[in-house]
Amino acid sequence: MPRFYMLAFTLLFAIMASESWCQGEEPLSLMTEIAKWQYPGSKFNGATSSDAATMNASGERTVPSVLCKTVLTTKDSMAKVIEYYKAKLKRGTDFATTKPNNKSGADPGRSVMFHDDSQGRPLGIYIILVNTDNSSTTLVISRAEKESETHIAWTRYIRLWSSKNDQQGR
Repeated sequence: MPRFYMLAFTLLFAIMASESWCQGEEPLSLMTEIAKWQYPGSKFNGATSSDAATMNASGERTVPSVLCKTVLTTKDSMAKVIEYYKAKLKRGTDFATTKPNNKSGADPGRSVMFHDDSQGRPLGIYIILVNTDNSSTTLVISRAEKESETHIAWTRYIRLWSSKNDQQGR
């Protein structure tokens, strides 16, 4: 019986000591991350979440990080999908941003880039890249001339903390 109490105490301590519990933050979830970016009415075509294996030139791990991916499809036109994301990512909105890693809590900002590689091709390809201090999100929106659906390939890299100093200070 003492073994059971020791195990229960250890489990309770581990839960209480976890970063998200202590900081009042929601734990990272693949479905929560996708929901922030999902085009309305689109269908999932599989999703994965894995260790992003952030390493330096010597092959040493530098920071814990996660890589999330999915492909969404919709019958809506490529133009309609692109306009949806442009409106959501317009300056002054806080769509799908993550909390800053800095201790001051100040918003470090983000960069949003749009790139159209469709001209003169039988396939429409539009790329949206969103970078913050601790994440990078790429949306590749595509549709071939004879396809009945627009594809939205979503990839999100999330750095769980920036450095050992951030880890110790959090």
